[in-house]
Amino acid sequence: MEGRPLPTLGAFGIDIFFVISGFIVSSVVLRIQRKAGAYAMWEFLKRRLIRIFPIYWFFCLLQIGRLLHNHQLLQRNRLAAFFLLPGLRHIEIALFLDFSWTLFYEMFFYYTLAVVLLGTVRRAVPVAIAVFCGLAALGSIVGVQRPILTIVCNPIALEFVFGCVLALAYRRFGRQRRLGVVLLICGAAASLWLGKFASAASAAGPQTVARGEGVTLRVMTWGVAAMMIVAGMVFWSPAIRSRLGRIAVVLGNASFSAYLASAMVIEFTMRSLFRFGGGGIPFSTGRVVVYQVTGTIAVMVAGWVCYQFIEWPMLRWLQARHLSESA
Repeated sequence: MEGRPLPTLGAFGIDIFFVISGFIVSSVVLRIQRKAGAYAMWEFLKRRLIRIFPIYWFFCLLQIGRLLHNHQLLQRNRLAAFFLLPGLRHIEIALFLDFSWTLFYEMFFYYTLAVVLLGTVRRAVPVAIAVFCGLAALGSIVGVQRPILTIVCNPIALEFVFGCVLALAYRRFGRQRRLGVVLLICGAAASLWLGKFASAASAAGPQTVARGEGVTLRVMTWGVAAMMIVAGMVFWSPAIRSRLGRIAVVLGNASFSAYLASAMVIEFTMRSLFRFGGGGIPFSTGRVVVYQVTGTIAVMVAGWVCYQFIEWPMLRWLQARHLSESA
């Protein structure tokens, strides 16, 4: 007998990813002590490039080997995807990794903040918020259904703005435990409600986001829920001295590796479970839960292994070689 369907959270992790990124990077910018100018811009940008590209290229190379084996590498031009650049002729870009489309928006967020640092450091975050809001407003007027504009003027960037605003609020008010708990509960409840009852009109993948289809609706629903969850964790600021807290820190450090590895790991895990678990058996609620839990654990383990033995050694070497001590 099949059970009742579980709430569908879909790509909600991407919204949380964007809000967290806006918060973390804005918090970094708020701590910059040097004067505005080319040096501040370049030091900030170097850190972001070192954080993103080495491990991203590692997974791209894995995927290139897979595409070569299947004789699919030359079927589409993936050069723009390799450097996370928007297309010049087409909105949709041939990706290497299923979730890497989010990194196009991530890199635009970094580039914009870097340009702002040319003119101001002290007001960089408020200025960036104004820039992204202005670009999103422009996109709502002229549309985003064309190359470059689908990145530059896409309302999805407002989820980074949510994180920027949260960084400013936390700097101003500090830890607010009760408020954090309330926001966390409200955000979790909102996400479950959206997963169960929300309209399918909101953007859920790279194609719909790139075309601007339902993006504003997604930002105002899933994005707001993500902001409440992240704000709850930030204002609550639970202690991390416990064993569980230390595990959370380790998983947080490995989160980018886990994110990049997730598509391949989930595919391999699901194929293995499907092969050994009986493909002809109907998908009950219990079986779906087992598959989801197994896939999540596999992604976390793979992410930790990759971070420990590949990402962190690369980061440590590159940071020692290319970053100044005062940055």
